[in-house]
Amino acid sequence: MRADITAAVQVAEAFGVVSNDPLLLHETNNTVVWLRPEPVVAKVATRPDARDDIRSEHAIAVELAAVGGEIARPLPGTEPRVHEETGFVVTLWERLDGIDRAEVEPAALLQSLGRLHVALAETSRALPSFRSALVRARAALEDDQLMAAMQPGDRAFLRDAYDDGLAALAETASQEHRLHGEPHDANRLVTAAGLRWIDFESCCRGPLEWDLAFLPREFDTQLGDADRDLLALLRRLNSARVATWCMAQARFPDMRHHGALHIALLRE
Repeated sequence: MRADITAAVQVAEAFGVVSNDPLLLHETNNTVVWLRPEPVVAKVATRPDARDDIRSEHAIAVELAAVGGEIARPLPGTEPRVHEETGFVVTLWERLDGIDRAEVEPAALLQSLGRLHVALAETSRALPSFRSALVRARAALEDDQLMAAMQPGDRAFLRDAYDDGLAALAETASQEHRLHGEPHDANRLVTAAGLRWIDFESCCRGPLEWDLAFLPREFDTQLGDADRDLLALLRRLNSARVATWCMAQARFPDMRHHGALHIALLRE
């Protein structure tokens, strides 16, 4: 059995969850395992730079669950645990029967995201500025080994896109809110009980337009008082960020394809 799946199974057993048929769900940023037959999902942070993020995600999700947030909840009675043999950090979550990437009516999605923002406002864990994720992605473009799969011309183009966008962002002022940070279609599930949000590693502070930048452009007519200029700027910066991290994981064909799509979008 793979080391990351073994870590998931053994940490779960320490909390009384026994899985004899674990199923790998995905393994891009973290390894995610369904601990069959139990309705429990394990998230395994295998990279050292992801281990603090996964702890923070668990902490904010515990707070959200306590205030009735519409989320996939951490498994009660558990906490982030280091697997001794590998050093991987494992968290356990209640598994929901639902569909990700499903189409959702704009009004329903915006109402659900609004309720999530209300719940986040009731939490107290310290969150970073959304700008820190952009600065970190810009710095990654200077790492030749990490960006080995990206063409030199695309790297130069993305650097310029970041620098122009960050300079423009420095001239803006907006009210800060507590945000999901990445409310795209893969981070929400359509369940029988309604929309449920997952993946809180990117929770941050920033303008509402940052979360809105992840929504389809056809939602724009529903966005009310959103600052359209700021929204357009943040969409470009987010595309540059997504392209960077996708190309950093180009060993996965889907990630390479997704990164190329965002570079093409920025070039339009």
